[in-house]
Amino acid sequence: MFFKRGSSLEYITAGSTFRRTEAHVVETAEVLSVSTDSFGIPHVRYNVSFQRPARTATHHEGQRVLALKSFAERYTERCAAG
Repeated sequence: MFFKRGSSLEYITAGSTFRRTEAHVVETAEVLSVSTDSFGIPHVRYNVSFQRPARTATHHEGQRVLALKSFAERYTERCAAG
């Protein structure tokens, strides 16, 4: 599924990982699937986890769903594969 971020076009697929940092917490989203609902709105299903840089433990929150546009606005940093 394509989406536009700024002047570039990006591609989100299952297995893609994105990250955002807010209030000294690193939030990581691993895309499980991208699909379109009955109204034609694309949604991203993903697992989310949180980690504080000062700690080694990661808290796995579980699955969430966001509209593709909201996901792209929230998770702006793509993580390197592998």
